[in-house]
Amino acid sequence: MELRRLDAWLGDASGQGSRAVKAALRAGEVAVNDVVVRDGARQLPATASVTLRGEVLACPPRLAMWHKPVGTLSTHRDPWGRAGVETAPGPLGSAPWHPVGRLDQDTSGLLLFSRDGGVTQHLLHPRRAWPRTYVAEVEGAPDASLRARLAEGVETADGPVCAEVIGLDGARVTLTVTEGRYRMVRRMLANAGHPVLALHRLAYAGVQLGDLAPGAWRWVDDAEVGG
Repeated sequence: MELRRLDAWLGDASGQGSRAVKAALRAGEVAVNDVVVRDGARQLPATASVTLRGEVLACPPRLAMWHKPVGTLSTHRDPWGRAGVETAPGPLGSAPWHPVGRLDQDTSGLLLFSRDGGVTQHLLHPRRAWPRTYVAEVEGAPDASLRARLAEGVETADGPVCAEVIGLDGARVTLTVTEGRYRMVRRMLANAGHPVLALHRLAYAGVQLGDLAPGAWRWVDDAEVGG
């Protein structure tokens, strides 16, 4: 994730379309580290100095995060008119930004957004096993035996699901999973005898929600993503 195509850098940073970017490259109006470059496929690190007609273009972010509130879908244009990611603030509610995976309507917390399909695939690929950390308010009074049960795996309609419990505080369970199946955490905890009353995502792939207020958003540096 450290490298970025020059043409993508130019398009995102300048707001110009692909034709204008190609024209600028052909005309020799683009320089990388003070050297004219005409190859838009050139891969660049974020530390490169890129200029367009003498103007320095900062490396535009490819990721952002939103503190998704409860009641909002993680999709665009719901056929029943329910609020979706088009309500996200800043640039996130419109193309080319799109959510990385989903949080269900009743789940709040960290939802990553990407403007780069390659980055999105990198973050969603099952083989990467990116950790997702949640805190759940559940029914009942879970005890230490829940740790072992979730570590061994709980049967669901999609097969066994495992989780690492990293915190138990009364009815509050903090856990980490490495898969993103539909409503997986809710189904796993329900099948373990503790139906979820509220669910909140704290982290994804090393990116932390932190103290970001509900409904707020911020940029995400590539360096925040682990692995």
